[in-house]
Amino acid sequence: MTGYQVVVGKIRGASQAAGRVVEGLRGAGCPAAVPTGDLGMPGSRAALAMARVKHVLVSRQAGFEARLDTHAGNMAKAADLYSAQDATAAADITVPVPGPVKAG
Repeated sequence: MTGYQVVVGKIRGASQAAGRVVEGLRGAGCPAAVPTGDLGMPGSRAALAMARVKHVLVSRQAGFEARLDTHAGNMAKAADLYSAQDATAAADITVPVPGPVKAG
């Protein structure tokens, strides 16, 4: 064997790690930790600012989750493709060693 299976295993591991990060983000519930309502100061600018913070957190977290889900899926697909095409995968990651140069 050419040893590329280790690379495939690492690709698959990276995919799984990205999936765990996504699950961690979903489980953390950062936006849910931001208080809602008037914060005890009805009509205050602080309450409006906190609502904006919550909105930004929701949007950013959703974006991170979507990108990590896509990345995890792409990494898993790459590992599957390499595993399915042994010869092609080996050729893709093998650097040809140049032969002797002939004087012309």
